[in-house]
Amino acid sequence: MRYDALREENKQLREANRSQREEILRSHRELEELQTQYSRLRLASAVTGTPEERDAARRRLTQLISQIDHVMEILRQ
Repeated sequence: MRYDALREENKQLREANRSQREEILRSHRELEELQTQYSRLRLASAVTGTPEERDAARRRLTQLISQIDHVMEILRQ
């Protein structure tokens, strides 16, 4: 009985681990994409855009990065 319970727990933990790894990979890909978008935004704002548009874009980007940081922190736990 105990052996079977431990095997089932092990199976569940392995599945949870796999799921967490997949989520980390998705978050990492999203972070890389956001970094690319940020670089493009910096270049574009250097060429065009009003100060108000740049501020709005920076606020939105900061918000997105904060959300990603929050997800990453949850995944580390």
